This record gives sequence, structure tokens and C-alpha cells, in this order.
Amino acid sequence: MIEREDSRPDERSAQALQSFLATLWSMVVDEDSYTDGHPSWLEPERRSDQQGNGPADAGASALQRVLACGVDPDDLTDVVREVQHEVLYNVCQLLDDPGLLGIGLDHEGSRPAEFRWELVAVRDGEPAGRVPVHGLHSSLDELDPSGRHGEPRGRPIPARLPGHPLHARLAVAHARAGDRIRAIRTWRKATGATVTEAKAAIDLLVDRAGEGPGSAP
Repeated sequence: MIEREDSRPDERSAQALQSFLATLWSMVVDEDSYTDGHPSWLEPERRSDQQGNGPADAGASALQRVLACGVDPDDLTDVVREVQHEVLYNVCQLLDDPGLLGIGLDHEGSRPAEFRWELVAVRDGEPAGRVPVHGLHSSLDELDPSGRHGEPRGRPIPARLPGHPLHARLAVAHARAGDRIRAIRTWRKATGATVTEAKAAIDLLVDRAGEGPGSAP
């Protein structure tokens, strides 16, 4: 296929950047996905343990020992997600500019980098072509599906309310924990509602969440 000069390189590059980063985020554990009340990414290890089968590898064995010590699975999710985010961010820096990681800098006693790397998006459809993709590390957190821009979720963990914004899930989590004042403040800060409006909205969500399946905090 003959590659032609792209008439809209900036637009194509921005599209490729967004697609690439969204794909990276899809590889990070989904902190909102649960199976039988446990983080879904732990399900293979839990199922193996319940069936009496030995762990598949050393990592799975270590994970089972950690869980057997009573560690909160949600804490494990937070640790894993944080490490995954750091790895992705470092890879993005490596592609943007190895110097951001101290690679190839002219330090005393250091050896210059033999290679540098870059990301190029290849389009097979019409119009076919290649466009360089830059700004990976500075854009990664903007596409964080949690909306927290790479920051940890903290406590309490937002309630599992599919389709509802983060402030609503946090307000419900605070309410369930008995902190009604903080729940109302969270709702008002995000929506500008009055105290009465915020309280009514939170009460309604708490009632609805308690009626549906998988309503555990």
C-alpha cells in the first residue's frame, strides 16, 4: 500500500495518542469490577484456592499467602494499580524523552545512550501513513478512567453505583460509613446543591443501592 503524506498530521497524531493511552489504561486493573464481592482480578486465584488446586505460579502462591493473612483485597487493588500506573508513566517518559528518566544524560561516569525510542502510529486505512506521537507522559493521567488523574482513590472506597459520577459514589460511601456531614459536603461541593437537596439525593441513592444486587460498599 502506498503511503501518502497526511494532510492532517496534528489531528491524526492526537487521535493516535488518545487511542494508545486508552489502550494502556485498559491493561490496568479495574478497581470497580467485583465478582462475588471480591475484586475481579483476584477471581482466578480465589477460584483455584476454593477448588483445592495449588497456585499456578510463584506470584499466585504469594498472593494467596497475603490474602490468608487477612489483608483487605481492596488494599491489594490499590497497590497493584499504583505500581501499574508508575510503570506505564515511566514507559511513556521513555518514549517521549529518555532524559526524563536520567537515561543518556551527561553525568560524570555515565555512558551515553546507544538508542532512543519513539512511538509512531501506522494507519493502514485511507489515507495510509505514519504520524509520530508525542506527549505521552504529560497526557497519560488525563485519560485515567477513574477521573482522578492517576491519584490513588483513598478511603472510603467509592460505592459501586454503575452509571453514577464519582461524587455520588463517594457521598454514598461516606453515608454508609456513618459520616453524613462529609457525605453532604462532598455532594454540595460537586453540585452546588443546598443541604436539604444534597441530603435527599444521598438518601435516595443509599436506598436504591441497598435494594439492588451487589450493593456491598
